Amino acid sequence: MINIDLFDWDNIYVKLAVYLLYGTSFIVMFLVMALWKHRMSHIELLADFKYLAIFALLHGLTEYIEMFRIIGLEPSWIFDLIKLLLATSSFTALLAFGVNVVSAGVEEYRWLRGMPFGALWMYVWMLIFIGIDFTNNNAGINYTVAETAQRYTLGFLGALISAYSFFDISTKIKIIVGEKEQRRFIYVALCFALYTVFGGILDSDVRILGIPVVVYRTLTAVLITLSIIEVFQLFKLKGSPGMKKTDDFYFLHKELK
Repeated sequence: MINIDLFDWDNIYVKLAVYLLYGTSFIVMFLVMALWKHRMSHIELLADFKYLAIFALLHGLTEYIEMFRIIGLEPSWIFDLIKLLLATSSFTALLAFGVNVVSAGVEEYRWLRGMPFGALWMYVWMLIFIGIDFTNNNAGINYTVAETAQRYTLGFLGALISAYSFFDISTKIKIIVGEKEQRRFIYVALCFALYTVFGGILDSDVRILGIPVVVYRTLTAVLITLSIIEVFQLFKLKGSPGMKKTDDFYFLHKELK
């Protein structure tokens, strides 16, 4: 019988359980957005949410790959490389989501849409100069350094701007559909603000109250998924067959601009 001590982070089963929940949370978020897409394919407001869905899928897979690393499957460098590529792509998609939402309908902010490419390019150069290990017989990529640089560039910016984008939407939603519905977007914004701290600032080795930061990231991922479901339920409700006006979403989008 397997004995799992929840406070023993050295227990491999505890680590696997945490990363399984972490990855599954984002996979569920992706599936929810994908399954509801056909109900809201005509809503311009949600057009940029495809980047958020891509982030959820790729980041969920990233955490699943981490489970293979924990188990110690060989060759380990393959899983290291796959995780690095998946995480980089997921954070780039998250950043693209945030800047697209913030710049939507505002001509002065359209230059922001190039930020994901700039941040990605900056990360690549950081990887070249500080992530390549030439000190150990040209061993190749130093994945610890690469992941840290990735988190402080793409991860931090993506989560921070996404948090701001949901706060921005919430203020406009309040004018149109009321304060109650506004809270749904505020909850998402707060969750991404937490993810900015746990996922974009704090290193993976950090412990808070003796608990590894990845546990807090996992809980935040669960909260993000639940809050996103709440947001989509708002559109599901307004777009139900009982609605008399099917173009309410167009009106909503125009007002948000």
